[in-house]
Amino acid sequence: MDSLLARFASNIYWLGRYMERAENLARILDINETYARSGSGDPDWRRVLDLQADSVRFFDRHDNVDAATVLNFYVIDASNPTSIAATVRMARENARALRHLISTEMWTHLNIFHNRVAQLTQRDLRPSNVSTVCAEVKVACQTFEGIAEGTFFRGEAWCFYQIGKYIERADQTTRILDIGFGRIAEDMVDTMESVHWNVLLRSVAGYHAFRGLYPAGSQPRDVATFLLFDEEFPRAVGLCVERLTTRLSDLELRHDHAQYPRVEDAKKGLALALETGLGKRITATGLHKFLDSVQVSLGVVSDAVAETYFGGN
Repeated sequence: MDSLLARFASNIYWLGRYMERAENLARILDINETYARSGSGDPDWRRVLDLQADSVRFFDRHDNVDAATVLNFYVIDASNPTSIAATVRMARENARALRHLISTEMWTHLNIFHNRVAQLTQRDLRPSNVSTVCAEVKVACQTFEGIAEGTFFRGEAWCFYQIGKYIERADQTTRILDIGFGRIAEDMVDTMESVHWNVLLRSVAGYHAFRGLYPAGSQPRDVATFLLFDEEFPRAVGLCVERLTTRLSDLELRHDHAQYPRVEDAKKGLALALETGLGKRITATGLHKFLDSVQVSLGVVSDAVAETYFGGN
């Protein structure tokens, strides 16, 4: 792939990742705000920083961890590269370089979404309005995905868009699962635990799908298995990995069946990380280690794709 095409491949890959990242960050903030209202408070917001690996950056700018500061940091702080504002801006910048490859409808919607996010202020993040803002971000991202599904030409650019989307989606599902299990209290009563799992499942739009498979209740292992290995739920890690692997195979076909060693090794490593399993007894600590290994393997795949197809950029 020549350098010009490599640049476009990188742009479309990151467009897919950034749009998925904005939606999933809104999901994480929404579920965290819901938990915080139940009285968990500051430790919950610190956990969001830890899950996003943002603690150092955050404390370079802020002294205290509280709802208002963290929400500002992750929603409207354009100088924070992991904020929704910055993520949507970067999605738009990548899309700008792809005007000849994406549909007019995709570009128009992304412009409208970018302008709306840029208009958000601290006043919009008052406690009573946080869920509304997060819902607005999620709907805008889902609308973009729907437009892409209906208008994006199924060529090589589509493969890279899908690869970026599914790497990001799988990674973010592990983060949401991690943040949910990290809040389990050993003395949590059954009623509270049921509410806890319902909120977690709704945060990934999986409540009704899960209930269709498990109508009787919400056991921790069932929730984890569903979000990690279900073959039909769109945000399950296993399904994302299957779609990711398929798109990588499509690229091989488009490149004269060329198989690149680093990409092949990364795919095998990711499959092995998932096959390791959860063990017989799930604990928050044990699940965290497992999810961490999956996240690392997803990062290796991302690096391999960048080195192989984007010239390492």
